[in-house]
Parts: sequence; structure tokens; C-alpha cells
Amino acid sequence: MNKMLNNKILINIASLGTATLINAVLAFVLGIVTRNILGPEQFGYWLTVSLIFTFIPLFQLGTFNAMNREIPFFLVRKDYKRVIEIRETVFSFIFTIPLLLVLLLIVSSLITFFTQIKIEYKMGLLLGSIISGFTYLSGYVDMYYKSEQNFKRASTLISIKSMSQTIITVILVFFYGYIGLYLGMLFSLLIHTFMGKKVFPKIKSLHTIYEYKRLVKIGFPILIVGIIWSIMIAIDRIIISIFMTPKDLGNYGVGMMVFSTMMLFPQVISQVMYPKIVELVSIGDYSKIKRLYWKVNTILAISMIFVMIIGYILLPYFITWYMPEYNDGIRAAQLLLMGLYPLTLVNLAAAYFNSTDNQKVYMAIQVVSILINIALSIVFLYFNKSITSVAIATSISFIIYSILMNTVFLLKIKGK
Repeated sequence: MNKMLNNKILINIASLGTATLINAVLAFVLGIVTRNILGPEQFGYWLTVSLIFTFIPLFQLGTFNAMNREIPFFLVRKDYKRVIEIRETVFSFIFTIPLLLVLLLIVSSLITFFTQIKIEYKMGLLLGSIISGFTYLSGYVDMYYKSEQNFKRASTLISIKSMSQTIITVILVFFYGYIGLYLGMLFSLLIHTFMGKKVFPKIKSLHTIYEYKRLVKIGFPILIVGIIWSIMIAIDRIIISIFMTPKDLGNYGVGMMVFSTMMLFPQVISQVMYPKIVELVSIGDYSKIKRLYWKVNTILAISMIFVMIIGYILLPYFITWYMPEYNDGIRAAQLLLMGLYPLTLVNLAAAYFNSTDNQKVYMAIQVVSILINIALSIVFLYFNKSITSVAIATSISFIIYSILMNTVFLLKIKGK
């Protein structure tokens, strides 16, 4: 039985890993091409406006997160009626608060056209608002398949979305410049949503507030954890946006490419293992969770150290050869790379906290890390106003975050 389980996990990791690798490679290529076409300043505008996509998920109020946790829980108990109820409730919720938010964003972005804000921000906010609506539908499709552990189908759709976004965006950026970044993302989401439309249930009527509230109560704490995580990994960009120029932010974007590459394999494992951790918690098999934790983190600790060393050495050559305009971002990216290594070792602990309703502890650790990053960034920028100062502060905060997450996890699981 254990052998079959391990084989299934490996197949899921291989399937989702392949799709994620394709997505990462294409995103990497897309990043290089679009950065070189647009230059640091124009790309800096995109990085600023695209922060909207970090915070938009807040307004589904955790219903997606509840589906991702509750579906595996009830599937293992063969309660298929409850599974269907959860899916229908989550889908209908998209057409309440999330839809109202999208409409509000569109109206607000139109108002900016009567202000003196730069046209890049005006067009970015308008198109970003429209894109936001389709991110909810696309997100539902992804969560539907991941929650039932159908990673093969999820992987296929991820690959289609990434390939279409890369091809369309490169063409549109070449012909239309900055606006092409948004249009490429919009068209790829439309394709992804259309391909996954068969999982959308028919909405006969909106559900009751009680039904929504029940899912929000489960999923909102998990969502808040995700939002704080997004803030934690975006706080360096926010700080640079406030204290420095769009060009500085564009150069710092090299570090973001490093982040995406470094976190590729750990995030795949996290997505595959999360529903499995939920299942193990539902049947109380905590010894299996501990074994998985040590096994997975041992593999990651060994493999990611090689990724970090190779990346640190080769990064300057790669940027100099293929992205010479971004040479000023090399040192910051190398420093950020060093802080990312321990960050790759926290996903199993995070999955456990979410599965056992320990979000308060999880959030406290995140907030501490954010405050440390802000404080160190301000101090370091005072002495040296450079993106490397922000990179050093961010790396230190990531190291502290990893230590706290794993220490607290080991203390809690020990009691089980």
C-alpha cells in the first residue's frame, strides 16, 4: 500500500513538475525577451502595476483555499455529496464579492484617465482590472483539479496557459510594446478558462450567506496566510517602488527571475503534498507526516544547495551575455539567491499548519519576517541607497523565517 502511495506521489510530482518546468522555462524566456524589448524603466512600470495580481486573490475570501483543503478531506471519506456542494458553492461565490470588486476596479481605473498619472499606469490599471476577473475563473479550474489530485489534467492546462502566454505576449510586445504584457496575459487566461470550462457547475441560484460563511470560515485564515506570504515575498519590490526609481525596480527584476527558478521544484512538491497532508491529518497519521517531512526536506536540502551554487556562479555570465542592460541587477540577484535556499525548506511545515488550523502561528512568523525585512531595508538604504541593500535585508529575513517555521513545526509535531 505504501509503495503504491509513494508511486502515486512520484507520478504526481513528475507530472506537475514537468508542467511547472515548462512554465518556468517559458516564463524565463519571456522575461528575457520582454525585458530586452522594453528596457528597465518600462518593465519597472509593469512590475509595479502587476502587484495588483498579488492582492486580487484576497477577495475570493478563502473559498478556493477551503475547496483545496475540504475536497481531499471528504474524498478520502467518500462523502461525494459534500464534495459537489462545496464545488458549487465556491463557483457561485465568484459572482458575488469578486465580481463586484472587478467592476469597482474597472470604474476606478477609468477615473485615472482624468488625472495626471502616467499613461503606463492608466493603461496598466485598466487592463489589470479586466484580467482580474478571469484570474478567478482560471483559479477555480486549477484548484478543482489540484484538490482532487488530478495533477495530470492540471499539468496539461498549466502547460497550455504558459505556452499560449509566451507566444502571444512576445508577438504583442514586439508590435505594441508595454501594453502587450497585459494583452498576452489576458488572452492566455481566456484560453485556459475555455479549456477548463467543463468543470464549471451550472448556477441555478446563488447560495445562502450561511453556505458562503461556512467555507469562508475554513478558507479565509488560509487565504490570509497566502496573502501575507505574497506580501512577504513582494515587500522588497514595494520598498524599492517607494524609495527608488522604476529603473531600479526593473534591474531588481533579475532577482525575481532567480526567485522563480529557485522555488520551482519546492513549489511543485508543496502543491502535490498539501492534499496528502490533509488526508493524513484527517485520519490522524502524524508519524507518516513526520517521515514525509524528513524525507522531502532531506532531498530538497541536498538538491537545492547545488542549484544555488550553480546559479550564483553562472548568473553574471548569463546576464552579461543575454541581458546586458540589467547588469546593475546581478549583485542583488546573487545576494537574494543565498537567502532563497532556506526558503525552499518550509513548504511541508506550512502545509501542516494550514491542515491543522494553526494559521495564527504561521501568520505570526510571517509578520515577524516582514517587519525584520522592512526595518533592515530602511537601515541599509540609509547607509547605501542601492538595490543590493534591499536584497541583503530580504535574504536575512528569509533565513529567519525558515528557522522559525521549521522549529515551531518540529515542536508541534513532537507532541503528536
